[in-house]
Amino acid sequence: MDLASWISIFMAVIAVATAIVTYAVFRSATDPTVIVYAQPDLQRQSLVNLIVENIGRGAAHGVFFTPSRPLPQNAFSIPVPEKMPDQMQSGPIANGIPFLAPGQRLSISWGQYGGLYKYLGDEPIRIDTFCYRARSSGLFSKRLQSSSTLDIRMFETSESTEHGYGPNLVKELKFLNATLKSIDKQLKKPLDDLAAQPDLDASQTINNS
Repeated sequence: MDLASWISIFMAVIAVATAIVTYAVFRSATDPTVIVYAQPDLQRQSLVNLIVENIGRGAAHGVFFTPSRPLPQNAFSIPVPEKMPDQMQSGPIANGIPFLAPGQRLSISWGQYGGLYKYLGDEPIRIDTFCYRARSSGLFSKRLQSSSTLDIRMFETSESTEHGYGPNLVKELKFLNATLKSIDKQLKKPLDDLAAQPDLDASQTINNS
């Protein structure tokens, strides 16, 4: 083979490699990516929600989850309770999700710090998430995987645990008590001033005599 033939083969290989890389980049940019994470509920203080979100640019079909151990469910308690919360038996994590659009997220009321820490302790839970980019999960359909870690200890000193209903109620009661004391002081002041004034009737009687 002459030099021109080798150059032609080399250029063809480069073209094929470029096409493969371009396709791989395109697919990765349009693939779904489903993650699971915990997030404080800004509307209901002290509550922690479990979020399932598709952060990819493609729709996720046939989503299912494989946690390293079962997750807790309804773990509602601000202090660490004595009773262990129940295991999750229903919901998206347990039953899977048929379809999740790009950017779509599902929010689950998971519990509060005390109840969640009672169950999880110092051992985070790893969740492997699997899904397909197409509706069909046949032989040639690629199964996509992503991994997430749930560690409740990240909320130990966060605003979500410190500003629960219990602490907020104590703060409000303290503020109310201080306000009532201030009002009581303001009401007593005119009475004290009135009591400190001389008796005008008595002084007039002395002057007349």
